[in-house]
Amino acid sequence: MRAVLAAIRIGLLDMRGDLRRFGLLIICLAVGTALISGVSSVGASIRQAVEENAAVLMGGDVELSRADRQATADELALISRFGRVSYVVDTNVRAEVGNESAFVDLISVGDTYPLLGAVDSLQLPSGETPFAFLSYRDGKFGALVSPLMLDQLGIKVGDTLEIAGTEFEARGALGGLPDAAVRGFRLGLPAVITTEALAVLSDRTSPLPGLGTFFRYKVVLTEGDADSGKAALEAALADPSWTIRSAREGLGPMVRYYDLFMRFLVIVGLASLLIGGVSVWTSISAYVAERANVIAVLRSMGAGRARIFVHFFSQIAALAAVGVGIGLLVGAGTALVALPAIGAAVGVELAPTLHVQPLLVAAGVGFLIAFAFSYLPLQQAQTISPVTLFRSKGLAAPPIDWAGLIFSPRIVPLVLAAALFLWLAVIMTNDSMLVAAFAIVSVLSVVLFQFGIFLARQALRKSPEPSNRVLRYALRNISSPGSNASSVVISVGLALAMLVVVLVLQVNLRNEYLGASVFDAPTLVASDLFSDEVDTLQKLKDEGGDITAFAATPMLRGALSAINDTPVAELQPRGPEASFLLSGEIPLTFRQVLPATSKLVAGDWWPVEYQGAPLVSLHQSLRAGLGIKLGDKLSFAIFGDTITAEVANFRDYSWQGGIDFLATFSPGVLDDYPSTLLGSVTAAPGREEAVERELATLLPDVRFIAIGATLEQITRALGQLSLAASLVGGLAVGNGLLVLIGSLATGRRQRQADAVISKVLGAKRFDVLSVSVLHYVLLAAFAAVLATPLGIGLAWILTLVLLEVEFALDATTLAAVNLGAILITGFLGATTIIGVLQRRSAGFLREP
Repeated sequence: MRAVLAAIRIGLLDMRGDLRRFGLLIICLAVGTALISGVSSVGASIRQAVEENAAVLMGGDVELSRADRQATADELALISRFGRVSYVVDTNVRAEVGNESAFVDLISVGDTYPLLGAVDSLQLPSGETPFAFLSYRDGKFGALVSPLMLDQLGIKVGDTLEIAGTEFEARGALGGLPDAAVRGFRLGLPAVITTEALAVLSDRTSPLPGLGTFFRYKVVLTEGDADSGKAALEAALADPSWTIRSAREGLGPMVRYYDLFMRFLVIVGLASLLIGGVSVWTSISAYVAERANVIAVLRSMGAGRARIFVHFFSQIAALAAVGVGIGLLVGAGTALVALPAIGAAVGVELAPTLHVQPLLVAAGVGFLIAFAFSYLPLQQAQTISPVTLFRSKGLAAPPIDWAGLIFSPRIVPLVLAAALFLWLAVIMTNDSMLVAAFAIVSVLSVVLFQFGIFLARQALRKSPEPSNRVLRYALRNISSPGSNASSVVISVGLALAMLVVVLVLQVNLRNEYLGASVFDAPTLVASDLFSDEVDTLQKLKDEGGDITAFAATPMLRGALSAINDTPVAELQPRGPEASFLLSGEIPLTFRQVLPATSKLVAGDWWPVEYQGAPLVSLHQSLRAGLGIKLGDKLSFAIFGDTITAEVANFRDYSWQGGIDFLATFSPGVLDDYPSTLLGSVTAAPGREEAVERELATLLPDVRFIAIGATLEQITRALGQLSLAASLVGGLAVGNGLLVLIGSLATGRRQRQADAVISKVLGAKRFDVLSVSVLHYVLLAAFAAVLATPLGIGLAWILTLVLLEVEFALDATTLAAVNLGAILITGFLGATTIIGVLQRRSAGFLREP
């Protein structure tokens, strides 16, 4: 044991003068470890919050909802057999006080609401239910109203307001709902009334088309967990029109977007660690070659293979401890700072918490990467003999004896390290497919690069030499024995392949966020406009004042009567969109051009001047919700007529872009029917209130609904995620470029010696530098040719399978990164020898 400690001490002392050269290695390990530890910590906090507070977040263990009707007496009795039930209705109406109005997100609650948690209101007495507090007294029902609505209407608690044409007393300011997280983002300012009050509203018509009413039933199960209760309720009801979900499923789209972001970060973390491993390999290979004199001295003094291994392994372990330690501190610190903000965006309270397991897993992965990628250079170090060293001046390490390594016990540590890495990666990602894909692609990449450089060398040796002197010597350097071409191609190629993967995923993720977020979302929306009112709004927009955009869409109502001759009464809808389509008369429209906020997911949009047979475009959710496919025939009853149209395409849209329609017809089908106009107005930033006042004066008979604030909240959150994805992608690119720099350290001493000898033999300095630049440009270009399609292929698989988003390429960015990597590699290749060319040759050649 004393001998081992002495060997470790000497190894660490031997490294003291070379610490600066390992800066890139430490940075690469730190970046990968920081990403993995931070992502794992955030993921662990979200999982813990959902698991521990799932029932409170949902307001019950399970929630059942539908959009077409409330539960029948028999259905309610069946649901009640599973546990305690509370009833909630969500809809949108208008609130008014005098000339002031507000768009309301109305929550109507039953007598048992909430089953879990509590409604936050300073005026609600402790222990009293909202139903009792808001019940009918003194000639009015009560309402808990958002403080923003109180300000907007110019009233205070205790005053009277009209909600949907019925008078209510504002009995309290609404602070929050216990199940707010599962309600997601909703249009309008929230207000709570009782279900009894909902039944007596004068006008329950939504101020905006397409916003349905949702009937929700929350259940606290008597026995069993949420998953088993959900399955039992689905089997008992046997009606696909019911949407049944658990808390995790109910947390809404923002959790999905954060899930996508965290998956992206995990991929970037694995890629960064792989790139960091390449940096370990190239750095330690170069270090072993340049410290060959130390190895020679140790071997001359009787040191065996184990002694050499401990000497250098102690150095690697110390470097890995520094890199991994920095990564853990950065990752854990970032997670602590980010958790409250992420929780606020998702709607789940996330207190700053350190989770030990994710940090230990990240540390283990970092150390295993450092060990696995340094193991082969350490094997090279053990094969150096004093005789070979003194004859070759120690300019290069001996080649790896693959046959001797693979069929000997020395391969066992490497196999164990790989197995442990895969095990920890599965624990970290909880996705064995992702880990398997990374492992397979990594191995295949190395094989591909090795095979590619072998073929290239064979081709160069058999091809006639070019007449250009610089090109001729550059190609000789690549194909000559002892060339560092293989290590440069592998390191540059792996780095570029991982960069391509990260960049493509970052573009796809950013497109997904921007597709769900519209940065020019309308500020105000109004329905039932007349032509002269539309002309007035268009004129205001054209004058270039505070209104920056205006759009008018025709709207009429119709009811779906049949699909492929099957009456709607025989259909079983799945999901809220399908239920809404079958609920009776719904808003319809017709358009020539696909809206900018929509994207096609199947089929083709009709030509602008299309005048053929009736076609209809549907929201993509109706494919699964009603089993509709391209070419199906849908019949609608409109003003007493039956119109049958063929499904031409399915499209996706986010209501964050304004108001859209489940069904949109081609031109010439509905044009002759009476219709109203739906208008959307976008105000200049900071001029929203001024536009509202101006429109109220010019068009006093038109009721405009302010939806910009709600949309801004969503847009801001998604924009932050998009920016974060871009920053992380840029971080990975920077990490990869650092590895490109580090890869050039391999064989540096040999290249310097070759350059000095060429200079002594009469070569001009410019010619030597030109040969070096071209040498590395050719190697980097060859690596890019191999790495780019490999990275695109892996990114395509990960995009479709792991992220489940639409695949797209940004060819310009990929080309720029490849070109930049090639130029940087060529430039830095020259910098490795420029120093010795400026020195006296005799001094360099005399160095031991």
